[in-house]
Amino acid sequence: MKNKTPTPACGIDVSKDTLDCCYNTEEGLEKHLQVSNDEKGFRQLFKTCAKRSYVMECTGPYYLRLALWLKEQGCSVCAENALVIKRFIQMNKERNKNDRADARWIFRYSQQCETKEWKIPAREQVECQQMLSGIRGYNRQRNMLLNQLHSIETLPWQSAEMKRSLKQMIKKAGAEIEKLQQKLEEKIKVWMPGQSENLQSIPGLGKRAAAMLIVFTSGFEKVENHRQLISMAGLNPVEHTSGSSIRGKTRICKMGGGQLRNILYMCSMSAIKFNKACKALYERLIAKGKNGKVALIAVCNKLLKQAFAIAKSGTLYNENYMNPKPI
Repeated sequence: MKNKTPTPACGIDVSKDTLDCCYNTEEGLEKHLQVSNDEKGFRQLFKTCAKRSYVMECTGPYYLRLALWLKEQGCSVCAENALVIKRFIQMNKERNKNDRADARWIFRYSQQCETKEWKIPAREQVECQQMLSGIRGYNRQRNMLLNQLHSIETLPWQSAEMKRSLKQMIKKAGAEIEKLQQKLEEKIKVWMPGQSENLQSIPGLGKRAAAMLIVFTSGFEKVENHRQLISMAGLNPVEHTSGSSIRGKTRICKMGGGQLRNILYMCSMSAIKFNKACKALYERLIAKGKNGKVALIAVCNKLLKQAFAIAKSGTLYNENYMNPKPI
């Protein structure tokens, strides 16, 4: 962090219905403006603040329309991680929490910290994210209904009407999951042709894991090496020591894609059976006395390394491939 010369900027706290904005004037004063979160509000905001740097949090779906609209007007847009903004506010010892105060702190963040230009995501990526979210939602609903049906079947007196209703809802949820999964695969094949098939050639990675990796990394365009990919999934190890008294255990970071991390953990259980390299790694760590979960996390990282190599090379997985020795 470093002090910067005041630049024309606008910090925006985005909510479902309104936009709370804080911007600076030529005299260096901070002004507040509240507009509706729709195109009418966007025009009012642009009329007041013109082409300046706009900074907001990339939380939820409500910021996306505004960010796209501002980009179309030729404005500079930064969509910052909400946790970064939260830590910045805490660092400045702010105790109050409201939309107006948040907009003011987002503006001050833009003045004191380096911001990165927001890149417009591919339309296919946004649509695939929606389908993945829908599949997760239907799976949760289906599991809830299955548990409810199971609990009814254990009772001595059972309602036939309720059981019939639950079975119909379970069937409908399953049908919707299959439809969305099929549409998701078709969308990814058009958007990133061949990449899903290549990733699925890795023993242990299935259709859902391959789709999530592609969507999560925007077709692996967001990552330059496997370390970045591991970090994005929150699987990188972190140390917790201080002085001579604090000796915490080394754990994974968990600051990243929790859903991707969960599905990779399930994939690792299959990989230790069918993936030659992952199986050898798992057995070697277990032989050294490592905990089973620790070994599975290492397998998750191995799968991400393999996925990155396959995605960047554009080839199918080859378990007998050997890295060429450097000359």
